[in-house]
Amino acid sequence: MTLIKWTPINSINRDFDHMLDRIFNDGWNNNNKIRNNTPSVDIIENEEEFVLTADFPGFDKKNLNIEVEENGILNINANSKINNEPNDPLYRIRERNCGSYNRKFNLPENAIVDKINAQFKNGLLTVNIPKAKEIKSESKKIKIS
Repeated sequence: MTLIKWTPINSINRDFDHMLDRIFNDGWNNNNKIRNNTPSVDIIENEEEFVLTADFPGFDKKNLNIEVEENGILNINANSKINNEPNDPLYRIRERNCGSYNRKFNLPENAIVDKINAQFKNGLLTVNIPKAKEIKSESKKIKIS
């Protein structure tokens, strides 16, 4: 037998969500859907660069903004707008919403900020962050006079 710590608040919220799903769910709703305002990101490092890829499905290139802040932080944000006119059809489920999506990353010291470039195709943003060649420090004996 395994003991599991019971947390009443989580249990009550989960039970209430399940109850609402049983009442209103018509098979289209996904209970496991996590909604937040952070795009999914992968970062790969090789000898020459860091490659950051982020998912922005349904976005246009004009809705994305990438900048490096003064403190060495790479800021990626996007704005999404969905038609909200008064004559919109009656929605049964509406999970796509308008809003802003934002991710910030601390750039490593060896990133060459001036040579960062980005491509956007089919909802996939790829940011290439070149790395400076490592400078090996040589030890040098200092003569004391």
